[in-house]
Amino acid sequence: MLNASAIPESRTVWQDEGISVSVVVPTRNAEPHLAALLASLRAAAPAPQRVLFIDSGSTDRSQALIREAGHDLEVIDPRDFGHGRTRNFALRLCGESRYVVFLTQDSIPVGRDWLSRILAPFARPDVAISFGRQLPRPDAPLAERFAREFNYPETADVTVEADITQRGIKAVFCSNSFAAYDRAKLESVGGFPENLPLGEDMAAAMRLLRAGFARAYCPSAAAIHSHDYTIAQEFRRYFDIGVLLDIDPELQRARLAASGEGKAALLAETRLAWQAAGARAVLAAVVHAANKFAGFQLGRNFRMLPRWLCRKCSMHAAYWSRP
Repeated sequence: MLNASAIPESRTVWQDEGISVSVVVPTRNAEPHLAALLASLRAAAPAPQRVLFIDSGSTDRSQALIREAGHDLEVIDPRDFGHGRTRNFALRLCGESRYVVFLTQDSIPVGRDWLSRILAPFARPDVAISFGRQLPRPDAPLAERFAREFNYPETADVTVEADITQRGIKAVFCSNSFAAYDRAKLESVGGFPENLPLGEDMAAAMRLLRAGFARAYCPSAAAIHSHDYTIAQEFRRYFDIGVLLDIDPELQRARLAASGEGKAALLAETRLAWQAAGARAVLAAVVHAANKFAGFQLGRNFRMLPRWLCRKCSMHAAYWSRP
């Protein structure tokens, strides 16, 4: 792991002449989140040169609100959406930009200088990805608050290929809910893989590290982003994660061990649950962990399942409708 203290807290490396920045947000029926998101985009100082929304067939007022805000909007057929495919489409549309920042529709950057902060790690010439800290929503349940604290700590770090052996999956952990990319570096490794149900960010990070670049975690840049998944949704999400780690050849070759990370998370979550609410909360944490583990293991063995069952087990059912 490289010396994270070398990452500047806030530096407008992209304000130099000739350097432009685009912010990209894929959307579908995003109206409940747009007021907060558009306000955050409007408040950014300095502002990006371009804000691009890729909308996959919203049936609410999302498209109208985006146009009213004056941002660029591309509308695609929902059947053409894919986590990697849609982001690669956005990269092609942002061909004039040095850096591209990806948000999700429910991710709300914090503060006015969030864009400068997420781009600060690019002051190091080897950095290809910079992703920020995620904070739970005020009403987030205990499990989601813990997940944000565990996966997005206060300490910055930078990883390179040599860290994969020691850190496993954490060396390439990333999130496109609030992440910036050096566009040319990302395109040099083929952009985002398109044949995955999710995790295109982590798969791209693996390829970038293999190519000699670095991945930076920048907690001084923060966004509010958390979910309140049902137990069924958790199962489906972890089924997809299991599929990801089985299907992607780069992740397979790296032999990333997710089990050790899962055990560490469970121990830490049960301690927090006991401190917060006692035995009942600990039992709930164990049940949720068992549910995630079952989904993950089934996903790792998806090749033994009929496609219709994979579709039912997946959070991204459309993935299984493609050849």
